[in-house]
Amino acid sequence: MPVPRPAPPPGVLERLTYIQAPVRAVWATLHDPAAQDALFPELHLGPAAPSWPAAGATRSARLRIGLLVANVRLESLEARPSARFQMILVGDGIRLVRGWFLEEVAGGTRVAATAGLTTGRWPGRFIALGRGSATGIVETHLRILKEMAEGSRPTGEAPESKHGSTLGRP
Repeated sequence: MPVPRPAPPPGVLERLTYIQAPVRAVWATLHDPAAQDALFPELHLGPAAPSWPAAGATRSARLRIGLLVANVRLESLEARPSARFQMILVGDGIRLVRGWFLEEVAGGTRVAATAGLTTGRWPGRFIALGRGSATGIVETHLRILKEMAEGSRPTGEAPESKHGSTLGRP
């Protein structure tokens, strides 16, 4: 039974996308250690604890949003494989709560990504001056996740023509 997705609280950004890949493939892409640099271009991630992404696991990172560059600590708040993942990034004057909710629909996966960004006065100004935003982070992340998850489908999951190319794909 799918885990219900709560409505985001006031002030929390939510974006939806449809990924033409199974929920398991999307989850695996989201947590693939080799994909982390591409998926999270705003973060330079430190080594993950062996239990990452399990709830309570932490790791360090260097965050860049706009002109703000800060050392942050990431903590996994919730990790339900193939259903939802939430984490928090905390640094000096900045707090970013991120969430991904995965739902199997129409042969693919609906992904709802959320972000709640709270900053102090100066960090907020550095972010704004550099034209950074939580919206930019979420939309970029979803675009990259979609491209990677759809491109990572094993052969045989999509129908192929007699010439070997996948139907419906250029």
